[in-house]
Amino acid sequence: MGQIILAMFVILVGGVVRAAGAASGKPSAAGPTKVASYGIMFAGVALIIGNAFAVVSVGEVGVKHFLGSVDPAPLLEGVHMVNPLASIEKMSVREQSFPSGGGVEVIEAQTSEQLNVTLEVAILFRLDGTNAPDLYQRLGSEDNIKSSIVLNAMRNGVRDAVATKSINEIFSPNRREIATDMHEAIQDKAGDRIEVVEVFVRDVQAPPRVREAIEAKLEREQEVEQERFQTEIIQERAQQAIEEAKGIAEAQKIISEGLTPAYLTFHYIEQLGTLPAGSVVYVPTEGGVPLMRSLGGGGN
Repeated sequence: MGQIILAMFVILVGGVVRAAGAASGKPSAAGPTKVASYGIMFAGVALIIGNAFAVVSVGEVGVKHFLGSVDPAPLLEGVHMVNPLASIEKMSVREQSFPSGGGVEVIEAQTSEQLNVTLEVAILFRLDGTNAPDLYQRLGSEDNIKSSIVLNAMRNGVRDAVATKSINEIFSPNRREIATDMHEAIQDKAGDRIEVVEVFVRDVQAPPRVREAIEAKLEREQEVEQERFQTEIIQERAQQAIEEAKGIAEAQKIISEGLTPAYLTFHYIEQLGTLPAGSVVYVPTEGGVPLMRSLGGGGN
């Protein structure tokens, strides 16, 4: 609308210049004045014609409105011929982070035990281009949409998700599950007006006493887990010792069953053949009193 007013003003100036030249009565000045007035009016017409075309860049959607009336059909990427008197509001349909610039939103919420926690959260979202005219009709510019829909949905969704979690779940190492629950809650609050792409939980803080109690509990759980691991090692070693003892007992049983008198006599005779001459050996007797004999010596 501002360019149209400027164009009409330029045309009016051209008309004034043309009339002033004609009223001067000087033939020598009439020609240049006429050319100048036509040039000025042509510039005004060019502004009007240029305002009749709207260019919507890649990643944007345009909303056309005129005299308080919003066209329900969005202008998609490309060049469009529009009413020169209409205004075009352009919005981004690309993925955007909120808060912008890599910042985070600090949100206070209560867990299922009514304990207060402070979370630093950021989201990735995008606008649905088909809903852009309706959003502009009800909320206004893109900045108003962010403050009215994105911010409120983010805060309420995070609080609703945290309210279903215990303090231990909030401070568990697996934050992916918490972020997923927040994603669903935020999308539910926003409806189909925006699409929540991803939720990032950057940091979680609890009151000092609660944080100390959680740290003590986690430390105790680690100690219990370590003790359980050591107990399993001891049990495994004991089981190995039992199996080893069983093996030794089984071997002794096999050996004792195999040591028959006939085998012992055969082994005794076999070993005598390997001894050098003059060796003294014990000769078992039935009375249990062993005799000593020298091999190859001929004496007892």
